[in-house]
Amino acid sequence: MTASVKANGAVESSVVKEYTDIIGGHGRYQFAIFMFTFFCSAAHCLHDFTMTFFAPNMDHWCARPPQVLEVNISVELWKNISIPLVKDRTGHYEYSQCTMYNTSLQNGSLYSDTGADVIKCTAWEYDRSVYNNTMVDEWNLVCDDDWLISMSKTIYMVAFLFSSSISGQLSDRFGRRRVMIGCVCDFLLFSFLTLLSSNILMLMLFRFFMALGATSLYTNAPVILAEILSEKYRFIYCYTYKYGWTIAYMLMPYIAWLVTDWWWLQLAFTVPWLSLLCVFWVVPETPRWLLTKGKFKELEELLLTAAKRNGKDMNQAKANISVYINYHSQIEHKEEENKTVLDLLRIPALRRNAFFLYFCWFINSYIYYALSYNTNDLGGNPYWNFFLSGAVEFPEGIIFVVLCIYIGTRRCLLIAHVMSGLCLIAMVCVPADIVWLTVFFSMAGKFFSSASFDTLFVYTPEIFPTVVRNVALGSGSTFARIGALIAPFVRQLSDVTYPWVPMAIPGAMAIFSGYLIYLLPETKGRALPDTLEEGERFAKNQEIRSKPEKKVTS
Repeated sequence: MTASVKANGAVESSVVKEYTDIIGGHGRYQFAIFMFTFFCSAAHCLHDFTMTFFAPNMDHWCARPPQVLEVNISVELWKNISIPLVKDRTGHYEYSQCTMYNTSLQNGSLYSDTGADVIKCTAWEYDRSVYNNTMVDEWNLVCDDDWLISMSKTIYMVAFLFSSSISGQLSDRFGRRRVMIGCVCDFLLFSFLTLLSSNILMLMLFRFFMALGATSLYTNAPVILAEILSEKYRFIYCYTYKYGWTIAYMLMPYIAWLVTDWWWLQLAFTVPWLSLLCVFWVVPETPRWLLTKGKFKELEELLLTAAKRNGKDMNQAKANISVYINYHSQIEHKEEENKTVLDLLRIPALRRNAFFLYFCWFINSYIYYALSYNTNDLGGNPYWNFFLSGAVEFPEGIIFVVLCIYIGTRRCLLIAHVMSGLCLIAMVCVPADIVWLTVFFSMAGKFFSSASFDTLFVYTPEIFPTVVRNVALGSGSTFARIGALIAPFVRQLSDVTYPWVPMAIPGAMAIFSGYLIYLLPETKGRALPDTLEEGERFAKNQEIRSKPEKKVTS
């Protein structure tokens, strides 16, 4: 709403507009909050992937008994005599990591009965040429207990699933600011408590509660940004705040290379985020939430502060804010019925589109996290592999933002899904000894799966009406978490099936999801639906009529 002050002091208003037309679509007020969300994104990334360096793949073998160590038997001789050869996942022979022959020491020489059954290890030695003190060698998370590493990653994703649904509801009820403050405190508290872990079960417990806070900070960030920015800048800010994730992703392997002890690495990943306590001063309540809750006094104070920070003319701003507040305070707000996922699935056309997108969310999340968690399995330097896995997300964001503008989000989503699927199938076809080509297709798959993730966050709200837009995005994100729950078990899945199964089958499913995207409506150049009826017509690729502007005079 605009307002002008006449000579007699009366205020004249014209078209009803957003409060961002008063305080500015973006400025110092919005940028400070954007930077807070940027660092929230970085903090979430660091703790999401810490297990890659806390518990990496380390070569290990049955430990030499004390009497063998006394006579200084070398590791090479010990392996040759006491460790049987077994086939690895690719069919090549290697020394067993979990079994040994029954050996004996006679006259200072080592003997083994190779005809006897092998026995399981009770203690292990580790190759520390790449990693130093990790959870793997400290807690012996190998052989029968190696699945606990994958389970710890899955537990983190379970917390992500809970927080995605719960934090949004709490935020709607109690306010964005209160929830963000609570999440920062929760995240910092359990991040430091993680340092007290003496076994993997304690670690899982602390990381679960830590994830509730960290992931809520990440998922609530775009909501806050959308409610403080004008429509012109929403897409840019909501897309680029995730670069905090990308930059942290690229820095992680360098920090882990410098800090080789998992305890000190956890401390290094936690201490910088004490800076997030600035939430008390940087992040106020959002104007949109105050408006919907009828807290007009607080809204007026907030808008005045925002206008001042953005350098607006305060006399004009006070007049505009006064008219804006008066208009909305006089409106009889009808309590709108909260829509649920059942309302979304009740209409056939919306239900079909929802199921298609749920499948896309699921398979893309599996691919993204399977490629991210298992960079150690690619061969070559694990630090460089992880760095490249993060680095590909940097140009991806720029390229696909431009593509979305010119060819539309639907076509971009289709391209990303099909290409990520082809890259996964190509990884299976590459011979195991051509490491550089395997790494190339893995990074290409990560590039396109990351692009698909970013585009899904944009496209999903576009094709559903306003009344169920948040519900659609939240339920889609829930299916993404289900895919992420499975991703850590790629190694175990290949053990019980075939080595090509964890990549080839999801790759084919990703290509199939491209066909499903082709059946979804185009959004480029079209007005978005508001009601369920408009959403049904939109889902059927039918045009929806535009609504006239509402005017008010005082």
